[in-house]
Amino acid sequence: MKNNKKTIYRELKNKSDSLDSERSVVGGLLLDPCLDRVLGTGLVSDDFSNDKLRYIFDCIIELVDAKKPVDILTVRDYIELQEQPKSRSWAVDFQDLAFLTENCVVVDHIDVYAEHIRTCRIKNDIEMWKFNIEYDNYQETVDEIQKLENELLDRDENSMKSIVGKTIDYLDDVSKNGTGLSSGFESLDALTSGFRPGSLNVLAGRPSMGKTTLALNIANHLSSTKNVLFFSLEMSQVQLMMKMVSCDSYLPLGRVERGDLSENEQTKFYESLAKAGNKNMNIIDKSGLTVKSIFSTAKKLNSDRKIDIILIDYLQIIRYDKGREVSELGNITRELKYLSKDLEIPIILLSQLSRGVESRENKRPYMSDLRASGEIEQDADIVMFVYRDDYYHEDSPDRGLAEFIVAKNRMGKSGFVKCNFDGNYSKFSDIEINIYDKDQE
Repeated sequence: MKNNKKTIYRELKNKSDSLDSERSVVGGLLLDPCLDRVLGTGLVSDDFSNDKLRYIFDCIIELVDAKKPVDILTVRDYIELQEQPKSRSWAVDFQDLAFLTENCVVVDHIDVYAEHIRTCRIKNDIEMWKFNIEYDNYQETVDEIQKLENELLDRDENSMKSIVGKTIDYLDDVSKNGTGLSSGFESLDALTSGFRPGSLNVLAGRPSMGKTTLALNIANHLSSTKNVLFFSLEMSQVQLMMKMVSCDSYLPLGRVERGDLSENEQTKFYESLAKAGNKNMNIIDKSGLTVKSIFSTAKKLNSDRKIDIILIDYLQIIRYDKGREVSELGNITRELKYLSKDLEIPIILLSQLSRGVESRENKRPYMSDLRASGEIEQDADIVMFVYRDDYYHEDSPDRGLAEFIVAKNRMGKSGFVKCNFDGNYSKFSDIEINIYDKDQE
């Protein structure tokens, strides 16, 4: 299978071309057999994309291992003794060796060229695995891609100089663009600093708390300037559009669905509906989606137009083996975390909470209320709950309010903020504070 994949990969047009570096390394070794510098980079013959250059590189290694001198003449003599197989469509001769030495610019940077060859091979292998992804080899493909990406990251990524450089770049980007994508709620952003690239953000709550509404409010806000991908496994595209337009037009959703609108209200509704058509959002409402289909759909759409954020409503409706719920949900969150890192975007994943909340006097959710809580908590960068006290208590002092409870925040503070909630308009909003409504001293 490995050889077949290599054949496919070599027939494709490589995105990362290492041929010039391969010529420089082999030509440099013919002039100065500093093989230890080359091998010190981790370069092996399989990293070469060109068959001839790979063969010459192997011959040089064999000469060095045999403690024999290496130069253009000794390598030529060694190759002539090998009796190159006639079945091959190519053969190495003295002209090939002469061409490499004559066109070798400098030997001083041979280790840099060697590192480039290996990096290109790893990147091309990643593309090859992605190209050959199928249902039957999906998990194997994901595992191999992760290994290859870790191999890339391991190359000089752990040195303090590299980390300092990346930290400076990060701080420069934060000063220009902010930490993460805004939720549209200033109070929540003050707590989380937005949704960061490469992060998995879990938004959880019991039914009727407003998870979908909140996710749609966030998506609606971002889609004015960002490209949003919304996977809705429970509600249809039309239902979500109705909620969005109700929110934007401040027309009660119930009256919209009943057609109970005045002429002016109808005009207002259709104007909002037309504006919604210009939003940068794709909504996928297919039922029975697997994490694999979510993965492949996101990658395809991202290749057409860069996606800035993905929202998924919701975790427990993604198709999986219910008999292995804990491990299966853990696999899903792990794959979605990988997808967020691969696309360098935030993912917001909605999740149901266990029924145990209903049996407590205090209905506010805890981390342990997450189904398969250990797995989800481990993969998530932010875990946030939506809670409305007036849903359970008619005499609640927080009537008309909702709490956004940030139970986990890998890069910031935990805590909670309160927001207005109006179910008639499918809308959450920041609480406006009247600074003049204070006792004057």
